[in-house]
Amino acid sequence: MPVAISELKPRSVRLELSGTTTSQVNAVRRALLADVPKLAIEDVEFHLGPIRDEATGKDYDSSTSMFDEGVALRLGLLPIPSDPGQFRRRSECTCGGAGCPHCQVMFSIDKKGPCTVYARNVTPLGDAALAILEPDIPIVRLGARQALLAYATAVVGSARDHAKWQVAQGVGISPRPHVKIAKKEGCSDACLKRTAASCPVDILAFEGGKLTVTEEEKCILCGACEETCEHGSIRVTPDTEKFFLKFETDGSLSAREALRYALKDLKRRFEELREALQAIP
Repeated sequence: MPVAISELKPRSVRLELSGTTTSQVNAVRRALLADVPKLAIEDVEFHLGPIRDEATGKDYDSSTSMFDEGVALRLGLLPIPSDPGQFRRRSECTCGGAGCPHCQVMFSIDKKGPCTVYARNVTPLGDAALAILEPDIPIVRLGARQALLAYATAVVGSARDHAKWQVAQGVGISPRPHVKIAKKEGCSDACLKRTAASCPVDILAFEGGKLTVTEEEKCILCGACEETCEHGSIRVTPDTEKFFLKFETDGSLSAREALRYALKDLKRRFEELREALQAIP
């Protein structure tokens, strides 16, 4: 299908797809939401018992203002830079799921209160390039005698397993709108002015006794202009073969990488389906 790039940023993209159908575009949307893999923290091991600060000799309680499960949940949602070609799933790794540098990344946390533990305090053991992407995300607050000592393991997964592995956010599709204006008998200038003012995205303009469309692609197909003009001078219809696709990512993968992987994985699954159907006697 022909693809026109309307906007391309490191973490977001907006495309116009032509010569396709709703089902095909929706398949791409679902692949982006559920099938793109990334790294996310899966296992967290908390130190139990007192923690001593070697520099001051003070003893701290291994506790925080939250349950350990709550801290682990927040750690799992931290965005980690991911390269699908560098890491593989545990189930597909040559280590048999035991854990190795090809299928997991280790992180450590060692903070003593009073302070706030941030994402920047979650330190990768080894490759510094795998540091958390948003360092200022707060995780938990530690009191004067509280400390957090933990080791976390990040593995590859996809949103089909858990939402913490979801790369693409706000994935939306919409048909390209077509706005047709033809002044009908009985439609006054006052009616056209009201019609222009009724548009919630301000893409209609009335000048010199004429109603025009300024940015047709921004129409949201709400129908407000059609309802305002009682004479039917304006009609808004969705295109059944052209669609807009837009989404953003959490930064673990760029928008370009996420889209490329989703399309590649979708093609692979359709090929498997075709081969399975051909094998049926």
